[in-house]
Amino acid sequence: MRRVLDRVGVRTTLGRDVVLAAVWALVTIAFLVTLLAAGEFYGANRSIPTAQVVAVIVLALVQHVPLALRRVRPVAALLAVAVLQAALLAVLPTGLALWTAAPVVTAYTVATLRPTRAVVAAVLAAVGIEAVGAAVGASALVKDRLGAPTGLGEVGAVVEALALVATALLINGVSAAVGSWVALRRAHDRDTRARAAETVEHQATLTRAAVAAERTRMARELHDVAAHHLTGLVVQAGAAERLVDGDPERAKESLRSVRAQGRETLDALRSIVGILRETGDGPSGTVPVPGLGDVGDLVDQARASGTVVESHADGTLPSLAPLADVTAYRTVQEALVNARRHAPGATVELRLLATASALVVVVENDLPVARDTSRGGGFGLVGMRERADLIGGRLDTGVTAEGRWRVRLELPVEAETDVLVSRSAASPGPDSGPGAGPHAGPDAGLVGGGSE
Repeated sequence: MRRVLDRVGVRTTLGRDVVLAAVWALVTIAFLVTLLAAGEFYGANRSIPTAQVVAVIVLALVQHVPLALRRVRPVAALLAVAVLQAALLAVLPTGLALWTAAPVVTAYTVATLRPTRAVVAAVLAAVGIEAVGAAVGASALVKDRLGAPTGLGEVGAVVEALALVATALLINGVSAAVGSWVALRRAHDRDTRARAAETVEHQATLTRAAVAAERTRMARELHDVAAHHLTGLVVQAGAAERLVDGDPERAKESLRSVRAQGRETLDALRSIVGILRETGDGPSGTVPVPGLGDVGDLVDQARASGTVVESHADGTLPSLAPLADVTAYRTVQEALVNARRHAPGATVELRLLATASALVVVVENDLPVARDTSRGGGFGLVGMRERADLIGGRLDTGVTAEGRWRVRLELPVEAETDVLVSRSAASPGPDSGPGAGPHAGPDAGLVGGGSE
């Protein structure tokens, strides 16, 4: 209905209520015409004066005018309708009770827009006003002036007045009760939507914080990897410059460019990534960065904590680029931690599948019988996905057809030239020293890598 009114240009609350009042007035006209045509309005007594008929019709129609203000001035509209309804009850033919939609709509509206105390007071006031009209109608004070017959004795008049008062109380009370229930439901829906919005925003904030923290951690590790291997590149280029035999001049010029470019890259990385470093009391970045060759230590640690881990390696594990190497290690680490946290006692299977162009890391574990919701959700998957996207890998997580939880990471394998640079970093350089050598390569295998 609102869309239809919007299309015809009625977009304000007052405008919609005016249309509603007009519609109910038309419905009332149709109803009164039907009564007149059927002769029900006159009842058994056909001597109802025309003045009384006109008064009833006019009051029934005018009673809908306050509906135009039902949401702007709801209490005033209810009382105005009650006054007009009391006048209508005072002039109605004896034995006929006529209630339009106006009392129902206004009582309902007041209950949806006002607090309970105000609703009770307004409804009681409206019923009181209508009771006065019922008493006047039963006493025939107005009907006598209109020349209308009464046909009721004192007892009949009292009974009719009490019946009209009970009807007024029922109509106004039920309408207000329905309105109060609707108002309660609307408030509940608003609170539910507000809580849902707060939950979504809170989750988004936590996710952004987790992503920022993970990116900071990756920035620190990126700096460590870049500093270590680019320093090796500079040392390697300097050695080649001194040892080259053929065409010494051109070789020296070329290798000087390699050395200059390596130093420039090293300085740029230190400047840019240094901005992203943590400023708190965290690790300083001097600890060697772990890689795929250290996955065996993770397996041993998981087994020592009571987790049953079955590990398999298919194919010859490649030498990965530094960031890909760290990503593989962190993915296995987070997957094992998640399995121990969310499915304690479940068997975990770790598979490393090596091909010529990719390395696939798969970690699967049985789902818990009963989910523990007290631990809440973490952001391990967010960090793993950030790392995979950073190096062009692909991370898939979810429940398999067999009903197990799977974390699958696919990493591209780079050319051997990258491996040469990675391994050459073992040469002495500015970042060399205890614990500064390259981490164990993937050829080292899985420590304790046999299946349990």
